[in-house]
Amino acid sequence: MTNGFNRLSQTLCAAGLAACVVVLAAAPLRAEENLWPVLKEQAFGDRPIAEEDGMVVLETPQKVEDAALVPMTVRIPPHVKDKLKSLSLFIDNNPDPKVATLTFGPAAGAGGERNFSTRVRVDNFSRARAVLELEDGSLHMASKFLAAAGGCAAMQAKDPEADQEGLGKMIVRTFPPALSSNPIWAGQVMIKHPNHNGMQLDINTAKFIPARYIKTMTIKRDGELVFELDGTFSISTNPNFRFTFAKGEDNELDVTAVDTDGVEFKGLSKRQGGS
Repeated sequence: MTNGFNRLSQTLCAAGLAACVVVLAAAPLRAEENLWPVLKEQAFGDRPIAEEDGMVVLETPQKVEDAALVPMTVRIPPHVKDKLKSLSLFIDNNPDPKVATLTFGPAAGAGGERNFSTRVRVDNFSRARAVLELEDGSLHMASKFLAAAGGCAAMQAKDPEADQEGLGKMIVRTFPPALSSNPIWAGQVMIKHPNHNGMQLDINTAKFIPARYIKTMTIKRDGELVFELDGTFSISTNPNFRFTFAKGEDNELDVTAVDTDGVEFKGLSKRQGGS
């Protein structure tokens, strides 16, 4: 048993050292690469994108404590009165540069400050981007540089089988605004899911854990669509989303998420007064 453990430890150390060497060697080169023109063409064709024009704001930490859990917040300032059509998040140097795309519905709201937050994995030094599409079809982008690496291949601290306990458990919350006249409410969805990306090692076997992550999520308020999310493995383990939505009659959120294995998970918020 001891010999087996020692062999496993040596394997993991060697794998970790090799990964560190690759990251250290690749980071300066990949950080200098400008992949955005290709990504932009793939996602938006030749459509013009207004950059840093104040229509959308991206917030990321100046100092990243954990590259596997990097918070990202997108804000649409109150002066933007237009209805929202979509929001796309990118991390240029991630294995899959697209983090997620949100397609908004009538319950997304208009007026007041609107926002969306989640936590992401960062594989290598990279620029993160938020591209907002308004109802008129115009595109607006904000970006920030992320000085972080190794978040996609970070080893799982738990046994993969233990991660399956409570899989899909969901907590859905709503938060009324401080002023009752504000037409925008806030919501939060937390999902118990490891969001394996296929690049993490099992601590028991030193083999790669098969990819399995939340692929889609649909959020409705009182039966009307807030947004549909199409996500990738760049979203961190145990996905956590904060967002805004339009004030309704009951302000009840109904959430359906589906992972890459086709398993569906559901959650419902407690009813709040609509006054």
